[in-house]
Amino acid sequence: MEGHAASLTQIALIMAAAFAGGAIVRKLNQPLLVGYILVGIILGPSVLGVVSDQSDISFLAEMGILLLLFVVGMELDAHRFAEVYKIAITTTLLQILASLLAMGAVGYFFGWQPPRMILLGFAIALSSTAVGIKLLEDMGELQKPTGNTAIGILIAQDLALIPMLLIVGSLQAEGGFDTWGLARLAIAVLLMGVLLFGMSRRGWTMRTLIPSWLHWPAFRSQDQRMLAALSFCFSAAALAGAIGLSAAYGAFLAGLLIGSTAESHDYEKQIKPLFDLLIMVFFISVGLLLDVPFILENIGTILTLLLSLMFLKTFFNILVLRLLGLSHRHSFLIGASLGQIGEFSFVLAAMGLSMGAIVPEEYKLVVAIIALSLILTPFWMVLLNRMHLIHHQIVSKVMKKDQAG
Repeated sequence: MEGHAASLTQIALIMAAAFAGGAIVRKLNQPLLVGYILVGIILGPSVLGVVSDQSDISFLAEMGILLLLFVVGMELDAHRFAEVYKIAITTTLLQILASLLAMGAVGYFFGWQPPRMILLGFAIALSSTAVGIKLLEDMGELQKPTGNTAIGILIAQDLALIPMLLIVGSLQAEGGFDTWGLARLAIAVLLMGVLLFGMSRRGWTMRTLIPSWLHWPAFRSQDQRMLAALSFCFSAAALAGAIGLSAAYGAFLAGLLIGSTAESHDYEKQIKPLFDLLIMVFFISVGLLLDVPFILENIGTILTLLLSLMFLKTFFNILVLRLLGLSHRHSFLIGASLGQIGEFSFVLAAMGLSMGAIVPEEYKLVVAIIALSLILTPFWMVLLNRMHLIHHQIVSKVMKKDQAG
Protein backbone atom coordinates (compact mmCIF):
# COMPACT_ATOMS: atom_id res chain seq x y z
CA MET A 1 0.00 0.00 0.00
CA GLU A 2 2.88 2.35 0.70
CA GLY A 3 4.02 2.09 -2.92
CA HIS A 4 0.53 2.88 -4.18
CA ALA A 5 0.29 5.83 -1.78
CA ALA A 6 3.58 7.21 -3.11
CA SER A 7 2.35 6.85 -6.70
CA LEU A 8 -0.92 8.59 -5.85
CA THR A 9 1.01 11.42 -4.19
CA GLN A 10 3.12 11.81 -7.34
CA ILE A 11 0.02 11.89 -9.53
CA ALA A 12 -1.61 14.49 -7.28
CA LEU A 13 1.49 16.70 -7.42
CA ILE A 14 1.73 16.31 -11.21
CA MET A 15 -1.92 17.29 -11.70
CA ALA A 16 -1.65 20.30 -9.38
CA ALA A 17 1.57 21.45 -11.06
CA ALA A 18 0.08 20.93 -14.53
CA PHE A 19 -2.92 23.06 -13.59
CA ALA A 20 -0.66 25.82 -12.25
CA GLY A 21 1.68 25.65 -15.25
CA GLY A 22 -1.22 25.69 -17.70
CA ALA A 23 -2.78 28.68 -15.95
CA ILE A 24 0.50 30.62 -16.06
CA VAL A 25 1.21 30.03 -19.76
CA ARG A 26 -2.42 30.74 -20.63
CA LYS A 27 -2.11 34.05 -18.77
CA LEU A 28 1.00 34.75 -20.86
CA ASN A 29 -0.97 33.76 -23.98
CA GLN A 30 1.37 30.89 -24.81
CA PRO A 31 0.52 27.32 -25.95
CA LEU A 32 -0.45 25.03 -23.07
CA LEU A 33 2.04 22.39 -24.16
CA VAL A 34 4.87 24.78 -23.26
CA GLY A 35 3.61 24.90 -19.67
CA TYR A 36 3.26 21.12 -19.51
CA ILE A 37 6.82 20.55 -20.78
CA LEU A 38 8.16 23.03 -18.20
CA VAL A 39 6.19 21.26 -15.45
CA GLY A 40 7.76 17.96 -16.50
CA ILE A 41 11.25 19.51 -16.38
CA ILE A 42 10.69 20.95 -12.90
CA LEU A 43 9.18 17.77 -11.45
CA GLY A 44 11.66 15.47 -13.21
CA PRO A 45 14.81 13.84 -11.86
CA SER A 46 17.01 16.70 -13.11
CA VAL A 47 15.38 19.39 -10.90
CA LEU A 48 13.06 18.57 -7.97
CA GLY A 49 13.07 14.80 -8.45
CA VAL A 50 9.38 14.45 -7.57
CA VAL A 51 9.05 11.92 -10.40
CA SER A 52 12.20 9.82 -10.65
CA ASP A 53 10.70 6.83 -12.48
CA GLN A 54 9.04 7.90 -15.71
CA SER A 55 7.59 4.45 -16.26
CA ASP A 56 4.76 5.45 -13.89
CA ILE A 57 3.22 7.60 -16.61
CA SER A 58 4.90 6.37 -19.82
CA PHE A 59 2.02 3.99 -20.56
CA LEU A 60 -0.51 6.85 -20.38
CA ALA A 61 1.77 8.97 -22.57
CA GLU A 62 1.83 6.23 -25.23
CA MET A 63 -1.96 6.08 -25.14
CA GLY A 64 -1.97 9.85 -25.51
CA ILE A 65 0.00 9.56 -28.77
CA LEU A 66 -2.47 7.00 -30.13
CA LEU A 67 -5.38 9.22 -29.15
CA LEU A 68 -3.66 12.26 -30.68
CA LEU A 69 -3.40 10.49 -34.05
CA PHE A 70 -6.96 9.22 -33.65
CA VAL A 71 -8.24 12.77 -33.14
CA VAL A 72 -6.07 14.08 -36.02
CA GLY A 73 -7.79 11.53 -38.25
CA MET A 74 -11.23 12.49 -36.96
CA GLU A 75 -10.66 16.22 -37.42
CA LEU A 76 -9.08 15.91 -40.87
CA ASP A 77 -11.20 18.04 -43.21
CA ALA A 78 -10.57 16.42 -46.58
CA HIS A 79 -12.59 19.07 -48.42
CA ARG A 80 -10.66 21.95 -46.86
CA PHE A 81 -7.37 20.14 -47.52
CA ALA A 82 -8.40 19.60 -51.16
CA GLU A 83 -8.52 23.40 -51.65
CA VAL A 84 -4.79 23.78 -50.95
CA TYR A 85 -3.49 20.25 -51.49
CA LYS A 86 -1.09 21.14 -54.32
CA ILE A 87 0.79 23.75 -52.26
CA ALA A 88 0.55 21.64 -49.08
CA ILE A 89 1.82 18.40 -50.59
CA THR A 90 4.53 20.10 -52.67
CA THR A 91 5.81 22.05 -49.65
CA THR A 92 5.77 18.99 -47.40
CA LEU A 93 7.57 16.78 -49.92
CA LEU A 94 10.24 19.44 -50.48
CA GLN A 95 10.65 19.86 -46.71
CA ILE A 96 11.16 16.12 -46.28
CA LEU A 97 13.53 15.89 -49.25
CA ALA A 98 15.62 18.84 -48.05
CA SER A 99 15.79 17.41 -44.51
CA LEU A 100 16.86 13.99 -45.79
CA LEU A 101 19.52 15.53 -48.03
CA ALA A 102 20.82 17.68 -45.17
CA MET A 103 21.02 14.74 -42.76
CA GLY A 104 22.51 12.61 -45.54
CA ALA A 105 25.30 15.15 -46.04
CA VAL A 106 25.95 15.40 -42.29
CA GLY A 107 25.76 11.62 -41.93
CA TYR A 108 28.19 11.04 -44.79
CA PHE A 109 30.69 13.38 -43.13
CA PHE A 110 30.39 11.64 -39.74
CA GLY A 111 30.06 8.11 -41.11
CA TRP A 112 26.48 7.46 -39.95
CA GLN A 113 24.45 4.43 -40.99
CA PRO A 114 21.44 5.13 -43.31
CA PRO A 115 18.81 4.45 -40.56
CA ARG A 116 20.17 7.33 -38.49
CA MET A 117 20.20 9.70 -41.47
CA ILE A 118 16.64 8.78 -42.46
CA LEU A 119 15.31 8.97 -38.91
CA LEU A 120 16.79 12.40 -38.18
CA GLY A 121 15.79 13.68 -41.62
CA PHE A 122 12.18 12.73 -40.94
CA ALA A 123 12.29 14.16 -37.42
CA ILE A 124 13.46 17.65 -38.39
CA ALA A 125 11.07 17.87 -41.35
CA LEU A 126 7.95 17.89 -39.14
CA SER A 127 6.46 20.99 -37.54
CA SER A 128 4.14 21.28 -34.54
CA THR A 129 0.43 21.35 -35.37
CA ALA A 130 -0.46 22.58 -31.87
CA VAL A 131 2.08 25.44 -31.83
CA GLY A 132 1.51 26.46 -35.47
CA ILE A 133 -2.26 26.72 -35.04
CA LYS A 134 -1.87 28.64 -31.77
CA LEU A 135 0.46 31.20 -33.36
CA LEU A 136 -1.82 31.73 -36.36
CA GLU A 137 -4.84 32.03 -34.08
CA ASP A 138 -3.10 34.67 -31.94
CA MET A 139 -2.27 36.66 -35.09
CA GLY A 140 -5.88 36.47 -36.31
CA GLU A 141 -4.81 34.54 -39.42
CA LEU A 142 -6.28 31.10 -38.68
CA GLN A 143 -9.51 31.54 -40.65
CA LYS A 144 -7.87 33.53 -43.47
CA PRO A 145 -6.10 32.21 -46.59
CA THR A 146 -2.80 32.23 -44.69
CA GLY A 147 -4.23 29.99 -41.99
CA ASN A 148 -5.92 27.72 -44.52
CA THR A 149 -2.64 27.15 -46.35
CA ALA A 150 -0.69 26.61 -43.13
CA ILE A 151 -3.25 24.10 -41.85
CA GLY A 152 -3.08 22.32 -45.21
CA ILE A 153 0.70 21.96 -44.84
CA LEU A 154 0.32 20.70 -41.26
CA ILE A 155 -2.28 18.17 -42.41
CA ALA A 156 0.08 16.99 -45.15
CA GLN A 157 2.84 16.58 -42.54
CA ASP A 158 0.49 14.63 -40.27
CA LEU A 159 -0.33 12.36 -43.21
CA ALA A 160 3.37 12.00 -44.02
CA LEU A 161 4.03 10.86 -40.46
CA ILE A 162 2.28 7.54 -41.09
CA PRO A 163 4.62 6.47 -43.94
CA MET A 164 7.54 7.81 -41.88
CA LEU A 165 6.63 5.55 -38.96
CA LEU A 166 6.25 2.59 -41.29
CA ILE A 167 9.55 3.29 -43.04
CA VAL A 168 11.43 3.68 -39.77
CA GLY A 169 9.80 0.47 -38.54
CA SER A 170 10.98 -1.40 -41.65
CA LEU A 171 14.58 -0.23 -41.26
CA GLN A 172 17.10 -2.72 -39.95
CA ALA A 173 19.83 -1.68 -37.54
CA GLU A 174 22.61 -2.69 -39.93
CA GLY A 175 21.36 -0.20 -42.48
CA GLY A 176 19.11 -2.17 -44.81
CA PHE A 177 15.37 -2.52 -45.25
CA ASP A 178 13.07 -5.33 -44.29
CA THR A 179 11.55 -6.40 -47.64
CA TRP A 180 8.26 -7.50 -46.12
CA GLY A 181 8.24 -4.25 -44.19
CA LEU A 182 8.38 -2.30 -47.45
CA ALA A 183 5.54 -4.40 -48.85
CA ARG A 184 3.45 -3.61 -45.77
CA LEU A 185 4.33 0.06 -46.23
CA ALA A 186 3.05 0.05 -49.81
CA ILE A 187 -0.21 -1.64 -48.81
CA ALA A 188 -0.72 0.73 -45.87
CA VAL A 189 -0.08 3.87 -47.93
CA LEU A 190 -2.39 2.61 -50.68
CA LEU A 191 -5.18 1.95 -48.17
CA MET A 192 -4.78 5.38 -46.62
CA GLY A 193 -4.79 6.99 -50.06
CA VAL A 194 -8.01 5.21 -51.02
CA LEU A 195 -9.70 6.38 -47.81
CA LEU A 196 -8.57 9.98 -48.26
CA PHE A 197 -9.69 10.00 -51.90
CA GLY A 198 -13.07 8.64 -50.91
CA MET A 199 -13.47 11.20 -48.13
CA SER A 200 -12.71 14.05 -50.53
CA ARG A 201 -15.67 13.03 -52.71
CA ARG A 202 -18.93 14.74 -51.94
CA GLY A 203 -21.52 12.50 -50.36
CA TRP A 204 -19.03 9.83 -49.24
CA THR A 205 -19.66 8.44 -45.78
CA MET A 206 -18.48 5.56 -43.68
CA ARG A 207 -21.63 3.64 -44.70
CA THR A 208 -20.12 3.40 -48.19
CA LEU A 209 -17.16 1.41 -46.91
CA ILE A 210 -18.11 -0.78 -43.96
CA PRO A 211 -21.28 -1.98 -42.20
CA SER A 212 -22.94 0.74 -40.18
CA TRP A 213 -22.29 -0.88 -36.79
CA LEU A 214 -21.33 2.48 -35.29
CA HIS A 215 -24.92 3.58 -35.91
CA TRP A 216 -26.44 0.84 -33.76
CA PRO A 217 -28.61 2.19 -30.91
CA ALA A 218 -26.09 1.03 -28.28
CA PHE A 219 -23.35 3.15 -29.87
CA ARG A 220 -25.60 6.17 -30.42
CA SER A 221 -26.16 6.44 -26.69
CA GLN A 222 -24.30 9.35 -25.09
CA ASP A 223 -23.09 7.02 -22.34
CA GLN A 224 -21.67 4.51 -24.83
CA ARG A 225 -20.26 6.90 -27.42
CA MET A 226 -16.89 7.50 -25.78
CA LEU A 227 -16.47 3.80 -25.05
CA ALA A 228 -17.37 2.92 -28.66
CA ALA A 229 -14.86 5.40 -30.10
CA LEU A 230 -12.05 4.39 -27.74
CA SER A 231 -12.71 0.70 -28.35
CA PHE A 232 -12.53 1.30 -32.10
CA CYS A 233 -9.33 3.37 -31.74
CA PHE A 234 -7.39 0.93 -29.56
CA SER A 235 -8.71 -2.16 -31.36
CA ALA A 236 -7.53 -0.76 -34.70
CA ALA A 237 -4.19 0.16 -33.12
CA ALA A 238 -3.78 -3.34 -31.68
CA LEU A 239 -4.71 -4.97 -35.00
CA ALA A 240 -2.27 -2.80 -36.94
CA GLY A 241 0.48 -3.63 -34.44
CA ALA A 242 -0.31 -7.35 -34.61
CA ILE A 243 0.12 -7.49 -38.39
CA GLY A 244 3.41 -5.62 -38.26
CA LEU A 245 2.19 -2.10 -38.98
CA SER A 246 2.51 0.82 -36.59
CA ALA A 247 -0.15 1.01 -33.86
CA ALA A 248 -0.30 4.74 -34.63
CA TYR A 249 -1.32 3.88 -38.20
CA GLY A 250 -4.28 1.85 -36.94
CA ALA A 251 -5.38 4.65 -34.61
CA PHE A 252 -5.16 7.19 -37.43
CA LEU A 253 -7.24 5.06 -39.82
CA ALA A 254 -9.83 4.52 -37.07
CA GLY A 255 -10.04 8.30 -36.68
CA LEU A 256 -10.48 8.77 -40.43
CA LEU A 257 -13.38 6.30 -40.48
CA ILE A 258 -15.20 7.76 -37.50
CA GLY A 259 -14.54 11.27 -38.81
CA SER A 260 -16.52 10.42 -41.94
CA THR A 261 -19.71 9.63 -39.98
CA ALA A 262 -22.50 12.11 -39.39
CA GLU A 263 -21.92 11.77 -35.63
CA SER A 264 -18.20 12.63 -35.78
CA HIS A 265 -18.64 15.92 -33.88
CA ASP A 266 -20.48 14.11 -31.10
CA TYR A 267 -17.66 11.59 -30.84
CA GLU A 268 -15.08 14.39 -30.70
CA LYS A 269 -17.04 16.15 -27.95
CA GLN A 270 -17.18 12.97 -25.87
CA ILE A 271 -13.49 12.14 -26.31
CA LYS A 272 -12.08 15.64 -25.80
CA PRO A 273 -11.79 15.58 -21.97
CA LEU A 274 -9.85 12.30 -22.00
CA PHE A 275 -7.82 13.49 -24.98
CA ASP A 276 -6.82 16.70 -23.16
CA LEU A 277 -5.77 14.67 -20.12
CA LEU A 278 -3.63 12.18 -22.03
CA ILE A 279 -1.99 14.87 -24.17
CA MET A 280 -1.14 16.75 -20.98
CA VAL A 281 0.48 13.56 -19.67
CA PHE A 282 2.40 13.14 -22.94
CA PHE A 283 3.95 16.62 -22.82
CA ILE A 284 4.74 16.29 -19.12
CA SER A 285 6.53 13.03 -19.97
CA VAL A 286 8.54 14.96 -22.57
CA GLY A 287 9.65 17.36 -19.85
CA LEU A 288 10.57 14.40 -17.63
CA LEU A 289 12.78 13.07 -20.42
CA LEU A 290 14.84 16.26 -20.56
CA ASP A 291 18.18 15.87 -18.82
CA VAL A 292 18.92 19.37 -17.50
CA PRO A 293 22.57 18.64 -16.51
CA PHE A 294 23.14 17.21 -20.01
CA ILE A 295 21.63 20.36 -21.56
CA LEU A 296 23.78 22.65 -19.40
CA GLU A 297 26.93 20.68 -20.22
CA ASN A 298 26.18 20.86 -23.96
CA ILE A 299 24.37 24.20 -24.07
CA GLY A 300 26.61 25.61 -26.81
CA THR A 301 26.09 22.66 -29.13
CA ILE A 302 22.36 22.48 -28.41
CA LEU A 303 21.73 26.21 -28.99
CA THR A 304 23.83 26.21 -32.15
CA LEU A 305 21.94 23.25 -33.60
CA LEU A 306 18.57 24.58 -32.41
CA LEU A 307 18.94 28.08 -33.83
CA SER A 308 20.50 26.78 -37.05
CA LEU A 309 17.63 24.32 -37.60
CA MET A 310 14.92 26.89 -36.83
CA PHE A 311 16.54 29.50 -39.08
CA LEU A 312 17.07 27.06 -41.96
CA LYS A 313 13.54 25.62 -41.66
CA THR A 314 12.00 29.09 -41.60
CA PHE A 315 14.10 30.33 -44.53
CA PHE A 316 13.43 27.20 -46.59
CA ASN A 317 9.68 27.36 -45.91
CA ILE A 318 9.52 31.00 -46.97
CA LEU A 319 11.58 30.30 -50.10
CA VAL A 320 9.43 27.35 -51.19
CA LEU A 321 6.17 29.21 -50.60
CA ARG A 322 7.44 32.22 -52.56
CA LEU A 323 8.42 29.94 -55.46
CA LEU A 324 4.93 28.42 -55.33
CA GLY A 325 3.41 31.85 -55.89
CA LEU A 326 2.39 33.00 -52.42
CA SER A 327 2.86 36.65 -51.46
CA HIS A 328 5.82 37.75 -49.38
CA ARG A 329 3.62 38.40 -46.33
CA HIS A 330 1.83 35.05 -46.50
CA SER A 331 5.08 33.17 -47.10
CA PHE A 332 6.72 34.88 -44.14
CA LEU A 333 3.85 34.23 -41.71
CA ILE A 334 3.48 30.57 -42.70
CA GLY A 335 7.21 29.88 -42.88
CA ALA A 336 7.91 31.47 -39.50
CA SER A 337 4.98 29.76 -37.75
CA LEU A 338 6.22 26.34 -38.97
CA GLY A 339 9.88 26.87 -38.10
CA GLN A 340 9.90 24.61 -35.03
CA ILE A 341 10.23 20.81 -34.81
CA GLY A 342 6.97 18.98 -34.15
CA GLU A 343 5.72 16.88 -31.26
CA PHE A 344 5.52 13.78 -33.46
CA SER A 345 9.31 13.94 -33.82
CA PHE A 346 9.46 12.64 -30.22
CA VAL A 347 7.72 9.49 -31.43
CA LEU A 348 10.22 9.04 -34.26
CA ALA A 349 13.13 9.62 -31.88
CA ALA A 350 11.78 7.01 -29.44
CA MET A 351 11.45 4.50 -32.28
CA GLY A 352 15.01 5.24 -33.35
CA LEU A 353 16.30 4.64 -29.84
CA SER A 354 14.42 1.35 -29.49
CA MET A 355 15.74 0.00 -32.80
CA GLY A 356 19.31 1.18 -32.19
CA ALA A 357 19.43 3.83 -34.93
CA ILE A 358 20.50 6.39 -32.33
CA VAL A 359 22.27 5.90 -29.00
CA PRO A 360 20.99 7.26 -25.64
CA GLU A 361 23.26 10.34 -25.72
CA GLU A 362 22.02 11.26 -29.19
CA TYR A 363 18.44 10.65 -28.06
CA LYS A 364 18.93 13.13 -25.21
CA LEU A 365 20.28 15.68 -27.69
CA VAL A 366 17.37 15.19 -30.11
CA VAL A 367 14.75 15.41 -27.35
CA ALA A 368 16.37 18.59 -25.98
CA ILE A 369 16.36 20.27 -29.39
CA ILE A 370 12.74 19.32 -30.15
CA ALA A 371 11.45 20.41 -26.73
CA LEU A 372 13.36 23.70 -26.73
CA SER A 373 12.16 24.48 -30.26
CA LEU A 374 8.54 24.14 -29.05
CA ILE A 375 9.20 26.30 -25.99
CA LEU A 376 11.09 29.02 -27.90
CA THR A 377 8.83 29.26 -30.97
CA PRO A 378 6.65 32.13 -29.63
CA PHE A 379 9.78 34.16 -28.87
CA TRP A 380 11.25 33.16 -32.24
CA MET A 381 8.13 34.52 -33.91
CA VAL A 382 8.43 37.85 -32.06
CA LEU A 383 12.10 38.14 -33.06
CA LEU A 384 11.37 37.40 -36.72
CA ASN A 385 8.48 39.87 -36.78
CA ARG A 386 10.75 42.61 -35.45
CA MET A 387 13.48 41.75 -37.95
CA HIS A 388 10.88 41.74 -40.74
CA LEU A 389 9.57 45.16 -39.61
CA ILE A 390 13.10 46.63 -39.50
CA HIS A 391 13.82 45.22 -42.97
CA HIS A 392 10.58 46.70 -44.30
CA GLN A 393 11.41 50.12 -42.82
CA ILE A 394 14.93 50.08 -44.32
CA VAL A 395 13.60 49.09 -47.75
CA SER A 396 10.95 51.85 -47.57
CA LYS A 397 13.57 54.48 -46.71
CA VAL A 398 15.84 53.35 -49.56
CA MET A 399 12.94 53.48 -52.01
CA LYS A 400 11.97 56.97 -50.82
CA LYS A 401 15.56 58.18 -51.27
CA ASP A 402 15.69 56.71 -54.77
CA GLN A 403 12.42 58.42 -55.65
CA ALA A 404 13.64 61.72 -54.22
CA GLY A 405 16.91 61.43 -56.14
